[in-house]
Amino acid sequence: MDKKNWIVIAACLALIFAYPAIINHFYPPPTFTPQQLAERQKAKEAAQAPSIAANPAVPGAAPSNPLQQPIIQQQEIPDSRQFEPGLPDERVATLENEFIKVEFTTHGGGIKRVSLRKHKAVGEDEVLLNNGGPMPILNLRGWTGASGIVGYKLESQTADSVTMIRALSPTMTLQRTYTLIADYQIELAQTVINKGSQQEVLGPYVLDLGSATPIYSQAAERLMIGLSWHDETGSYRPHKLHEFDPAVIPLVGAQLWAGKNVIESKPEEKISWAALKSQFFVLLVNPVDFPAEKVEGVRMLFPELRDKNQPVPDGIVASMTLSGIQVDAGSSYTQKFDVYAGPRENSRLRELSENRAEVMEFGMFGMVSRLLLWTMNHIHDVVQSYGWAIVILTAILKAILWYPQGMANASMKRMAAVAPVIKEIQEKYKEKPEKLNTEMISVYKDYGVNPVGGCFPILLQFPIFLGFYSMLQTAIELRHQSFLWIHDLSQADTIFTLPLFGYDFPVNPMPLIMAATMYWSMHVTPQPAGVNNPMLKIMKFMPLMFLAFCYNFSAALSLYWTVQNLLSIVQLYYNIHFQKDLSLEEMKAQVAAKKKAAKKKKL
Repeated sequence: MDKKNWIVIAACLALIFAYPAIINHFYPPPTFTPQQLAERQKAKEAAQAPSIAANPAVPGAAPSNPLQQPIIQQQEIPDSRQFEPGLPDERVATLENEFIKVEFTTHGGGIKRVSLRKHKAVGEDEVLLNNGGPMPILNLRGWTGASGIVGYKLESQTADSVTMIRALSPTMTLQRTYTLIADYQIELAQTVINKGSQQEVLGPYVLDLGSATPIYSQAAERLMIGLSWHDETGSYRPHKLHEFDPAVIPLVGAQLWAGKNVIESKPEEKISWAALKSQFFVLLVNPVDFPAEKVEGVRMLFPELRDKNQPVPDGIVASMTLSGIQVDAGSSYTQKFDVYAGPRENSRLRELSENRAEVMEFGMFGMVSRLLLWTMNHIHDVVQSYGWAIVILTAILKAILWYPQGMANASMKRMAAVAPVIKEIQEKYKEKPEKLNTEMISVYKDYGVNPVGGCFPILLQFPIFLGFYSMLQTAIELRHQSFLWIHDLSQADTIFTLPLFGYDFPVNPMPLIMAATMYWSMHVTPQPAGVNNPMLKIMKFMPLMFLAFCYNFSAALSLYWTVQNLLSIVQLYYNIHFQKDLSLEEMKAQVAAKKKAAKKKKL
């Protein structure tokens, strides 16, 4: 590579790192003082008085979704909720166990929010699910008159259950009983009671699933926020928040195509369960023994969750459409829903039915991810440190890959030894490329050299790396686990920030150490002098590419790759200095003996 190419590559990498700061400088998000926000909210409320509509359920007609509307990037979204006229004062009932605290509201008859008692967000604040969500979880729309939030009566409460009721008509009553089942699980028994003398038919209805919002104000976390569902055919459909973003030309700002307005299931899909998820937590709703007809989600901004001068965080709100029911005269009809509101914890989710552990989203190397997670947790049980557990697990993996890496190192040394012969052939046939390739292949074959042998261990490690990456991205076990200077292994190890174009650029030591050790590893690897090896040129960019890829991801991933690099360097020094290799003369003698034996065999 000449100097010009290196300058171009360095400039491209600098743009990759500086891109968020540049965009933030030239296209800054709107910022508002608390007074301005209050004035804007009053103006919205004055312009949008609650619209009251008697909207009785019509058999066969799905209720409208007031949340579904086009979303504009970084603009406040009007409150689209509709309220029942004369809505009484809200009453909140609370149920709790050692894992969760659940607040049930009479405004909507659903779950207002869930506090996770064993998980902290920032400081000592507990993680809140559906925090700032416009609708209660399991709010029902379509049977209750208005298409938004209606009032319920708090009928009864025990130590582990809450019952709320609402009259649908003079003869029809909707009863909703919530029960804490275990750890993070909640059950809803939804019963329609028909006291009349005729069969009643209720049309399709909608259940709100809540919202998925960020826990931290970080760009990397936004990539993990999403909506997914599992259908009755066994297919899992994951979607992410960035699907709502328009595609724009960097620095220019010209839009290539618009982002989605809504994420929704296909008409032919019958939904077993749906989940709203952030990086480490999930709200999962499962209709028991019957499918949902549709799932849809829209993007929404959450100004109340804004942190300092950061852009307004966005998230996803979603709903589930279910088929109508019929209730015979003088009888009742009950549907049940299971809700999981807690951490994306593989061991816990695997105990649930309906393949709900798929919400971990380990990807195509899921088997590798689960095995690595299981091993890491068991090592942690012994050493009581997830940092050291990652180091030990990496050493175990290196021991497994020691032999193929040794074979690759030997191949690279042989290639370095045969470099003078290759150089002679290149000079001799430089005007005849076809003949040059043929002769080079013949030399590699005669001397037992594999020109891509050094790449084999990297290809072998690639599934492990991707499995580690997928596992560490959602491994809630690593949250708030410290190691050396790292305060949280699940986040980037930022030690301070540098102001750049009005953007605080994070300084993360672990990815920098990872790139340095990767470069060191390549530097000590034997290379054939004077040989034009395109693969070698590509490999020179690997440290820079990995640095850009891993810079803002979890420090645990960089820690794994750094330890792997250091162990590879140890093996390289061992193979180079303590293993005897044939000289070029000895290799030539072997080639001559081979050719002589082959000729003798022919005769």
